[in-house]
Amino acid sequence: MKRTLFNKSIPLSDLGELGLIKKLKKQCNYSAAGIIAGIGDDAAAIKGSRKNLLVTTDMMIEGIHFNLSYSTFFQLGYKFLAVNISDILAMGGKAEHFFISIGIPGNYSASTIEELYAGIMKMAKKFKVSLIGGDTCASGKGLILSGTLIGYTDKIIRRSGAKPGDGIYVTDTLGDSSMGLRLLRSRKKKVLAFPQHNAKIKLMKKHLMPLPVPLKKKSGVSAMIDISDGLLQDLSHICEESTVGAVIYQDAVPLSKECLEVSEKAGLNPYRYALKGGEDYCLLFTSSQERKTGAYRIGEITKKGRFIVDKTGKKRIFKREGYEHFK
Repeated sequence: MKRTLFNKSIPLSDLGELGLIKKLKKQCNYSAAGIIAGIGDDAAAIKGSRKNLLVTTDMMIEGIHFNLSYSTFFQLGYKFLAVNISDILAMGGKAEHFFISIGIPGNYSASTIEELYAGIMKMAKKFKVSLIGGDTCASGKGLILSGTLIGYTDKIIRRSGAKPGDGIYVTDTLGDSSMGLRLLRSRKKKVLAFPQHNAKIKLMKKHLMPLPVPLKKKSGVSAMIDISDGLLQDLSHICEESTVGAVIYQDAVPLSKECLEVSEKAGLNPYRYALKGGEDYCLLFTSSQERKTGAYRIGEITKKGRFIVDKTGKKRIFKREGYEHFK
């Protein structure tokens, strides 16, 4: 009998999502003319006649990725396309065409699905994305969303290009989404309005309706990823793919005034959310050129080792920490 990579019975709870992907990458290893990037980046990249083609796919499953007790269908649709767009932006591309497959429980009404698609189209208009196909079917338990987004780029930016001496940057404040999720779980009801003066509501909106923002200047950018699973988790991806180390200066990690206000009142450490929280959907990138605007420098790439330096100058090793399926 032919031996496979899965002969040993390893529980997925031990292997984790990332371990499973590594095994599948080996099993599905296939190269063909025109494939620039496959498994292991935010999107697959295929060489085109004029521009490079980018293809990404994401799933959102009720009870795993979202909870309809505190998210409206409109907000869910908006976020669903946003997280797909974020992957295309992380490869240096522009999103253009979207396919959505949806598994719908039989007790849903047509109006709820219309509301879901209204949220998708709201985000689609922001980024000039066209929804051009997909599939619908019944779901025995819970709502299931699967999207495939196609984009294009002249220059592909992968996770594997970071070099020692490059600066490490993020394009927005961190921890807002995970702090917003904490507030939503304690609130246990939907947010239907977003007053700008309310710090808690602004954080909840960051989780419910993230707004990815493209990197305007790409010159000097050596590696990039979007922050979906947490800063430490996603920076570890860059370190591993680029075979480098990193130093982060904790005081340089940007925090919003809302995150600081809420964490202070609740007696929480905001850096716990900023470093490990995830779902910020901003861009994390490395650059050989100093960036004056549009991003926050939080550290630099080194030859080896991964460290966080606190405000006293104390250095500690950081591990891959953040959200991971099956763990």
